[in-house]
Amino acid sequence: MNPQGGPGETAAVYRLCALFKANPALHYRSITIHENGRVEIACDGGTGVVHDWARALPNRRETVGLAPTAYGSTEAVVLTEDVVTVTVRPPFTGGVR
Repeated sequence: MNPQGGPGETAAVYRLCALFKANPALHYRSITIHENGRVEIACDGGTGVVHDWARALPNRRETVGLAPTAYGSTEAVVLTEDVVTVTVRPPFTGGVR
């Protein structure tokens, strides 16, 4: 347990392991586990990415948020279930290099 009394980093790691073991098709770009047990996962969108994460998080709440990009920010799909938040930004389709 963490000092604030809730599940901490260790519980979050176990949860992530179970999530990825049960859903091997999941893809991600980065994962941040906070001391209080909150988990933030960033993903690049593509065919089926939102669908795969939605299936892995059956009790999720889906909203739209902003995700940082190299050129500013863009709208992203945000899936939240308990302490896990997954942000799926649209795939980069080109532009200035």
